[in-house]
Amino acid sequence: MKAAESGGKARFGAELRAQRAARGWTQVQLGKKLGYSDSFVSDIENANRTASEDFAKRSDEVFGLPGTFLRHWEDLEREAFPTWFAPIVPIERESAKIAGWEPSAVPGLLQTDRYARALIRARRPQDDEETVERTVQARMDRQSTLTRPKPPMCWWVLSEGVLRQVVGGPDVMGDQLDRLIKAAEAPGAIIQVLPFSAHDHAGTDGLLHLYERPGQPVVAYTECIGGARLIEDPQEISDLTTVMGMLRAAALSRTDSVALMRAIRRDLG
Repeated sequence: MKAAESGGKARFGAELRAQRAARGWTQVQLGKKLGYSDSFVSDIENANRTASEDFAKRSDEVFGLPGTFLRHWEDLEREAFPTWFAPIVPIERESAKIAGWEPSAVPGLLQTDRYARALIRARRPQDDEETVERTVQARMDRQSTLTRPKPPMCWWVLSEGVLRQVVGGPDVMGDQLDRLIKAAEAPGAIIQVLPFSAHDHAGTDGLLHLYERPGQPVVAYTECIGGARLIEDPQEISDLTTVMGMLRAAALSRTDSVALMRAIRRDLG
């Protein structure tokens, strides 16, 4: 992964350098046009820093090359995710409705950076700091889906264990619970908790996401250690939609779910 990531940064930097040189601009001049420092431009060109979506969009505008740098950034973004999850990123971004069952962790769209960092380090202890930080940043960038002008309607069911399993220590987990409570009380999102007392529930097969995009069939995503499935078959989608409905029916109400989250938060201190 590290080699691929370096390749993506190098391609972006080489394109930036070539376009700048073709116009006879210095790094200082380009930085002023982009609203970034010349040292930032230098780091991007030398693949010492990863470009952001904002930097890519500004580069397209400054050079008059619509979509060129944004495509490079999208390629780089995909490299930050496992190969089995990368196809989901654009689907998630285009979705009008997202439904999810999360048996083991907070949904990526709702994770704090500290929670995400602790989770990634626990799952992938062999990764170096640069790789971890790149993955954390990519996960945080995904969350722009929730702040766009017309964000998707999101409905998550979380296992109670997701709330009680401390990730990153009490302080990190406390901030994460605060984030969940805030999201649960905001319009446009429903968060239900499936309590430990819900016996024989329908979610024992693992994580499940359903994505609805305007004018396109619903797709589903399931995941296991080291792999995942993107599901498009209508019959499977119908069966999984039923599973999601059963999980919602077995979960606590929206109000009771928030009350449980608040109680667990108080227990953390």
